[in-house]
Amino acid sequence: MMSNLKMALAGFCVLVASALQFGCGNEGETNVPAIKLTASVVASSADVTDHVHTVTIPFTDISAAPASDVYQFRSEVSSGHSHVIAISKQQMIDLNNGMRLALTSSTPNSGTSHTHSWSIQGGSLLYEKNCYNCHSNDKRNHSPMNVSFNSSQTMAVINPGTAPLSTSSAAIPDPNYSASTVVSLDGTSLYAANCAGCHGVLATSTKQNKTINQIKTSITGNSGGMASLGGLSDAQLQAIATALIK
Repeated sequence: MMSNLKMALAGFCVLVASALQFGCGNEGETNVPAIKLTASVVASSADVTDHVHTVTIPFTDISAAPASDVYQFRSEVSSGHSHVIAISKQQMIDLNNGMRLALTSSTPNSGTSHTHSWSIQGGSLLYEKNCYNCHSNDKRNHSPMNVSFNSSQTMAVINPGTAPLSTSSAAIPDPNYSASTVVSLDGTSLYAANCAGCHGVLATSTKQNKTINQIKTSITGNSGGMASLGGLSDAQLQAIATALIK
């Protein structure tokens, strides 16, 4: 009897250990998508003409330590015009913490003056940044595992629509905004915005002295969900690698 009990206990431990090897969700299987994401696409609400707009928010912008004071995003063209939404630094921090944002766009760049509302769920963005590239949509609303989330982020990933609404001061969108072609090459800021959340602050980073080729290999292989950094240029990755030299 005792021998059977020990065997059963050993089998249970093997099952638990196997489950802990995997990422988001309570089950271990993965479902890697054919196309990995480097950004989230978020739709506006419809206005009286029933048209909507979408904006694309790069994963590299979603961070606990945003590098910019204001982030602006121009929507795609719909019904012959586009809009701009803006997210303040603190709002981006709130979004990264799983909170929801309620935003109002700029007026359009042409046509009849009107605005759109955006409701952005931080929990959904966190899932897409950290889990989608391994599990597609299979693990949405599951408890994440092996991801460095705090309790607020975890609850937001499970129930993104019920997360607290951010009350941080809103940024004012510029209707004339166009995406800048200037790329930040500040390795310290780039590391803080894109790496510190998983690997710790730069001074004590667990990835010290990693080369650009090692970083690129991790991104290509989606190690730990690093495919989300696919939007960074080689020059930016080299700046991060340089900052990691100790």
